Amino acid sequence: MEAAVDEAVSQIKEFSRFEELKADPRFKEPKTEKEMRRKWKELQSAPDHTNVLEMWKEAGVEPIELAKKRGLKLPGDERPPLDPEVAKQLSALREPRNVQAIHLNPLRRSAEHGVPVCDLQLRTYSIRNLEFFADFAMRAAYYLGLPAKGPIPLPRITERWTVPRANFVFKKSQENFERITMRRLIQIQDGHPEVVQAWLAFLAKHQYYGVGMKANVFQFEALGEQHEGPEIVGKVDTSKQDPKMMKKVEELLNQDQFKKAFAQARAEKAPEVSA
Repeated sequence: MEAAVDEAVSQIKEFSRFEELKADPRFKEPKTEKEMRRKWKELQSAPDHTNVLEMWKEAGVEPIELAKKRGLKLPGDERPPLDPEVAKQLSALREPRNVQAIHLNPLRRSAEHGVPVCDLQLRTYSIRNLEFFADFAMRAAYYLGLPAKGPIPLPRITERWTVPRANFVFKKSQENFERITMRRLIQIQDGHPEVVQAWLAFLAKHQYYGVGMKANVFQFEALGEQHEGPEIVGKVDTSKQDPKMMKKVEELLNQDQFKKAFAQARAEKAPEVSA
């Protein structure tokens, strides 16, 4: 009992300097409303024991040092130490790869030829939805084996309207409205057309709200062997043409000079056959 009384008396002696510390410049009180609101938000977001520590520090008292001197336990020291074997097992555990990948940038595949096969344009009025869905599209392209480039920021589309608030004599009372459309471009290169269609279908199935999509798909086909055109005959179909013009064309085609020049041109163009 006497020890508890002595400890209380010593605490009273330590904190009897409160009035002197109050005049200390470190003991700051909010002077403006803005500073008061900021300090109030900090107090609301901080834990209770942290607020108490800050209050003692402003009063010029270091509670942590006092607690160490007196052998007192501070909040947060109640957790017992883990068993070494359990601690070793916990350190060996890791999150799955797909969970770790969420916290990292999307993986990308490099394009071998750089031939564009699809341009996907994303449009929205909310930048958070746009960034989220663009990241989702890049990850889907990687897991489908498509080399993707982007997301490339495109210029914003700003639209403004002025609308009268009322009619008749209140025509001068008008109100302005503005709409900003943000865009991103994702380009797929060297992808197979069927895989690109599967990628677009997957994005359409899991489309995020507030984000519109517009895709331009390019298809390429191999060139076949070059064939010569049909031979020109003396008679021409005149059912859908002007009779006078077609009569003149027939006269030109039937001229000996034109036939000789045409035969000579075909002979020069024909490939030489080696014996």
